[in-house]
Amino acid sequence: MDRRQTIPKKIRYFLEYVFFRIILFAIQNLTEGMIFRLGQFSGTVVYYCSPKRRKIARINLDIAFGDSKTPEEKNRITRQSMIYMVVHALQCLWITRNTEERVHRLFPTEPEKLEYLLDILKRGKGVFFLMAHYGNWEALGIFFGYSKYCKLCSIARKFDNPYLENFIMRLRTLSGSRIFHKEESPLKMVRALKQNSCVAVMMDQNGGIGGLFVDFFGKKAATPRSLAMLSRSTHAAVIPLIPYPLENGRYKAIFLPELKLEETGDKKKDIFRWTEEYQKTLEKVIREHPEPWMWFHRRWKSRPPEEGHNTIY
Repeated sequence: MDRRQTIPKKIRYFLEYVFFRIILFAIQNLTEGMIFRLGQFSGTVVYYCSPKRRKIARINLDIAFGDSKTPEEKNRITRQSMIYMVVHALQCLWITRNTEERVHRLFPTEPEKLEYLLDILKRGKGVFFLMAHYGNWEALGIFFGYSKYCKLCSIARKFDNPYLENFIMRLRTLSGSRIFHKEESPLKMVRALKQNSCVAVMMDQNGGIGGLFVDFFGKKAATPRSLAMLSRSTHAAVIPLIPYPLENGRYKAIFLPELKLEETGDKKKDIFRWTEEYQKTLEKVIREHPEPWMWFHRRWKSRPPEEGHNTIY
């Protein structure tokens, strides 16, 4: 790459980071209640100032619920979803100071149905956490690192800004958790499972044209196949872990029962069937409590070949 092109980018990244640190300092000095109220106000402002995101959310809600919800209900869900996401972002900045104490204030109790996890760990083959961009998933990862139930590994995308990437990596690993970047070899996950670690996998975003097109809210959605492939090859259990928001800006993590899926002699069909079952599990969670999910993501952007060049968004 031309060095003359990289210097302006480096300057921009550095200035972004300086601005970020100024905002961070202000947020760190607020109280827990102030963070929650600021997130509610800011999320409402973002909702009204983001017509493009509102449109994406409305398309998604039309796909998911059709006429079973009124336009007013869909608008309310969109607004509340945006508020949750902004609250989540501010809380993640807030816990960068006094991290252990503050993250336990966000998650004041042990996860419900913890016995599901503890029973699985006795097998010694590792565990996959099936998760979604729902509630405060970032803070949950940090909370879980402090819990010492098992070593937690999460999969994440690198930030383009290297200064922000270094800062976020320090936060994500502060409690002892590990981070695998998406471009890294899956062998790292396999090794972690052999050490009886827990690997958190987010399964609710568009998987691109290389994903499997499985049913999600009644419409084909491109979904990564990696969880099904690795679970089948390693025999590691898959258990859903959901951080449900409470009314006061705090969260309650709940384990759902292990997804025990039958293995046949047809690897291709197994991977497709298991991947679709993972989506149905997340769909059930989102359908019952839709507001905490990230509705403004273009989940159905990639389309299967048989649909030609049809676009949804």
